Amino acid sequence: MAKFEKFDSREHIRGLVEAARQIQIEELIRAAKMPSPDQVLAAIEETRQKYRPLILAARQKSAVSKFNHSV
Repeated sequence: MAKFEKFDSREHIRGLVEAARQIQIEELIRAAKMPSPDQVLAAIEETRQKYRPLILAARQKSAVSKFNHSV
């Protein structure tokens, strides 16, 4: 009698997503449309500068709100 492994659909989907992502990366590289590491780092830095103050303000507001509710 054959022994069957339990099929995990989430793991299967995760594998398909990774394969699709790898294909997209390879296509970008072949088409010379992949950004350079410097471009990626610049985009990350720009995003951090834009959203960091907003995130910190939201965290502070949340902390104050939690403190006021606990008193």
